[in-house]
Amino acid sequence: MKTSVRTGSYQPGEGAALDGELDRLDAQAALSWPEELRVLTELGVRDGQAVLDAGCGSGAFAARLRVAWPASRLTALDASEVLLGHARRRLSELTAADALTMVVAGDLADPPVADASQDAVLSRFVFQHLPDPLAVAARLRRVLRPGGLLAIIEVDAGLWGTAEPDMSAGYAEAYRAMAEEQADGGGDRFIARRLPGLLEAAGYRDVVVRPYAYGGAITPALAAQLSPERFAPLVARGTLSLTAYARAYAAWEQFRKRRGRVMLLGFVVCGRA
Repeated sequence: MKTSVRTGSYQPGEGAALDGELDRLDAQAALSWPEELRVLTELGVRDGQAVLDAGCGSGAFAARLRVAWPASRLTALDASEVLLGHARRRLSELTAADALTMVVAGDLADPPVADASQDAVLSRFVFQHLPDPLAVAARLRRVLRPGGLLAIIEVDAGLWGTAEPDMSAGYAEAYRAMAEEQADGGGDRFIARRLPGLLEAAGYRDVVVRPYAYGGAITPALAAQLSPERFAPLVARGTLSLTAYARAYAAWEQFRKRRGRVMLLGFVVCGRA
């Protein structure tokens, strides 16, 4: 059975829900991009290489890759035609989007990319949604040139970060419901801690973990990630009680009233073919 990056535990929705998700994805990319670019550069990803964005979604990350590395051959790959449509439009608006840029429909379990053709494969917030991440990691190794880098950018729900004032008590039940629903769909919000062993099992060498932190005072971009409005679909599906949602909302309102700050943690886990 194919392992699609956009089936499994990620469902972007449609209509107004899709519009909201597209805005959230863009805000998410804007928040952590400076740190992600710094880590990727330190790992040796550079302009002029052949780079695959594996599971590009709406193109929020791919567009930033295109601007940062205008001479690279960039391939943006995703299984969702709906999201790819947004990625195509976004990349086509960039002056650098030319023959060096390809947007391709395909499944990470069987990517339509030539073997040994890529210097780097980057996959951002995708592996947490895959029912069989080990198989996908092993398959992606084939598209890398010898010495090529697979860099997986991910989170771990147990190492989410911290907030001041603390919101954890108000959000605990909502985050637990989100993790359980994702697990029911074949995903894993604790994937970051498992990735080093997973990459070693998939045949990668020189596996390393590079954590990074971002955040600060509440901005519209941060609010898009932290607002309890993200939990509303859980309530609609019966996964989260209205009482738990109200508890999260009260914690959020108190956090905003006190002009809180957050420090979020991300992880780049990588290995070489």
